[in-house]
Amino acid sequence: MVATTTSLLSALSITGCTQPEDSPPTTVTIITTATSAEPLVALPESVVAEMIGMAKRAKRPGEATVHLVTSATGEVDTRDLVPLRPNGQVQHAQVDADRQIRAAIDDLAVTAAAAVASKPGLNVLPLFDRASQLPGDIHIITSGTSTEAPIDLRLTGWDTDPNTIVDSVERQGLLPYLPDRHVTFHGLGVVSGTQPTLPPFARSFIESLYLRLCEQAGAASCLLAPGAASGLPPIAALPVPVVPVPDAITEGGCPVWTRLSDTVLHFAPDSAVLPATANDALHPLVDAVDRCRIERIGVTGHIADTGTGDTRNTLAERRARAVADRLVVLGLPPQMLGMVDGRDAREPVVPNFTNDVFDEAKAQQNRRVELTFYHARR
Repeated sequence: MVATTTSLLSALSITGCTQPEDSPPTTVTIITTATSAEPLVALPESVVAEMIGMAKRAKRPGEATVHLVTSATGEVDTRDLVPLRPNGQVQHAQVDADRQIRAAIDDLAVTAAAAVASKPGLNVLPLFDRASQLPGDIHIITSGTSTEAPIDLRLTGWDTDPNTIVDSVERQGLLPYLPDRHVTFHGLGVVSGTQPTLPPFARSFIESLYLRLCEQAGAASCLLAPGAASGLPPIAALPVPVVPVPDAITEGGCPVWTRLSDTVLHFAPDSAVLPATANDALHPLVDAVDRCRIERIGVTGHIADTGTGDTRNTLAERRARAVADRLVVLGLPPQMLGMVDGRDAREPVVPNFTNDVFDEAKAQQNRRVELTFYHARR
């Protein structure tokens, strides 16, 4: 289950899908799940740039239409971004046209940011189907962390073949119909609210799942684009069940990703000195290297946010380096170490605060070192 995130300028192609080479679009459809388990909705910069270009190229009203879909059953918000003069003719004065286009897009961004899910849970497919009934390229802003049938990640787990899930969706007649459509996903795997942060293997799984679904739906192109998350907490309130994230994921008995908590590593407070007791957790990982054809291991450290903004002298990075060094001492060839870095408190598993009060039990979940295992291609 491997997927690669790219920019729109170097977009990912998958089997049966190619990068768009036809004429520029005159219509764009944006859909967003906007749940309480995702960041506040923000229009990705790449989509804003596409809309600006579309509006500037327009020769007549209606040639720069945007549909915003936030509910599978509610009204579609449709905007025409073509700048017009008071007499209804297209505005050709560049300064005035640019100002009008920018104002129209800013207003659309405000509307998108105010979007909230109309039903509990997170379900991408009904919105996807609604968008398939509207013209133009499709941009989907969603974490993809679905909790409703036919894709309920709580039930499928993280080790199910994405092809199996997509085949099930198709057999149930719930696959969107997307021939000749260009589809771009934004923010897959980026969560917020009560949903614990997804580690790399889980984000890759979700990316693979939706790219495969898009391909099976017959789309002309299926792309991943980064930069969709606002980083702001959601305003939606309807509940979304938590999709559990295990402390380890394996494939065929081989490690893919492992989370080592502070209770396993036993770092002293504000210290990056790794005690010998951590060896019991690290030995099996080193032993798996030859057996599992692992090419390299990435190590990332995380700490808890105490609310002071203090990064404690790159404590997260020093702890990651301590774990990496211990792996080498235990027998890991040094050349097999990949990226060793620290993320400070920027990627908590859960919020450290409950009702604005620091919660030590939650902070313990965020003090961790994560290892990602990259396997040789068979």
